[in-house]
Amino acid sequence: IYDAIGGWFGIDPREWVPEFNSITAKTIHLRINSPGGSVFDAQAMKTAIAQHPSRVVAHVDGMAASAATTLAIAAREVEMTNGAMWLIHNAWGLAMGGAEDLESYADLLRKATSAIAQDYVRKTGKTIAQVKAWMDAETWFTASEAKRHGFVDRIFEDKPGARGAS
Repeated sequence: IYDAIGGWFGIDPREWVPEFNSITAKTIHLRINSPGGSVFDAQAMKTAIAQHPSRVVAHVDGMAASAATTLAIAAREVEMTNGAMWLIHNAWGLAMGGAEDLESYADLLRKATSAIAQDYVRKTGKTIAQVKAWMDAETWFTASEAKRHGFVDRIFEDKPGARGAS
């Protein structure tokens, strides 16, 4: 997932989910470098990852931001490259219309934020208050911080010269 998430501007779950579901490998290595995107498109992709019969290992290669973090934590294991970044924040979006429309949209954003926070609580074991504080602050985590707080399971540290050396 090396793009934004969303049918209008990035990876379209209408194409991605069937392709992902067709994989029959014992283990799937899901590589992520994404700024995030549509929370609802990510939800569809997250469900496919979580329900897949294969062992899914997410690898955060550069960035897992926003909705991309929900895809990563749907995997059985999460590995993050040392130097990569992880971002969590409250749901946000654009709306237009009358006052009632905007109030309704604000309610939708609160519900989406709550659902995302619950996913983070399940993954990390942190309290909802702690997770919400991070989301309210729009928090970026380094690989070691993401691991320390339970978002990722391990850190990949490339050893220069370890491969291909003679």
